[in-house]
Amino acid sequence: MYFNVNGKQVFATTGGKPFDNTKPVVLFLSGSGLDHTFWGLHARFFAFRKYAALCPDTPGHTNSAGPALTSIEALTDWLSDVVAALDIKDISIVAHSQGCLVALEYASRHPGQLRSLSLITSGLATPVNDFLLKAARDNPVAAVDMMISWGFGPAGHLHQGPIPGNSMAAGGYKTMCRNSADALAADLKACNDYQNGKAAAAAVRCPVQVIIAGKDRMAPAKATATLVEHLPDPVVASVPGSGHMLPLEAPDQCRTLLRNFIFSKNPASQA
Repeated sequence: MYFNVNGKQVFATTGGKPFDNTKPVVLFLSGSGLDHTFWGLHARFFAFRKYAALCPDTPGHTNSAGPALTSIEALTDWLSDVVAALDIKDISIVAHSQGCLVALEYASRHPGQLRSLSLITSGLATPVNDFLLKAARDNPVAAVDMMISWGFGPAGHLHQGPIPGNSMAAGGYKTMCRNSADALAADLKACNDYQNGKAAAAAVRCPVQVIIAGKDRMAPAKATATLVEHLPDPVVASVPGSGHMLPLEAPDQCRTLLRNFIFSKNPASQA
């Protein structure tokens, strides 16, 4: 669906059901360079179980008007405006990678608005090496190549996805390359510059789960351990064989973890 935020067009998918803001909302936030397609399987699961699913493209990504935003704080402001524009309540945020930083910042600013927070493959900060930052600015295709290589674990590289004949790596490459020219560079700059993770994590008041990928090369064990350390009593789970793109690589395990947590913390009428 399309809607307007601050006079600009925003696109979001809703899991195959019309969006109904009277239902509990599961709001999905994507990682750097990604879009609504990342959450297709998960959004559909919740949409067909009496939730309102919402997977927005952030500004400058795929179907949403630009320009792309260059800070986590600006993306959080935009997310606040999305929530206000759609008048949604009883929100469970599910976030991946960069989206987790936005989710942390949002949760710290609006402690009474969230029923639950699910953080997948992230740390309190996401420092980006200079080589990747430069490639994203000057040679985006090379930057996408690097991120696809680093982002997927064995299942992604060996094309062992849940959909026969479908390559997760090829799909990720296609998604990241169809964004606006500056989108990936903006995302990586936002991640690299963000410094408020510890304070934001300490201010979270809703139930939190952290899902860790055992073969993650982009949010390694030390980073995820620091995130867990600074959150208030998180529920922690690990998917040992997955890489950074865990929702794509291990959708069944990821869906089960999300289902059990969200059904208990933000129940719908027929969950």
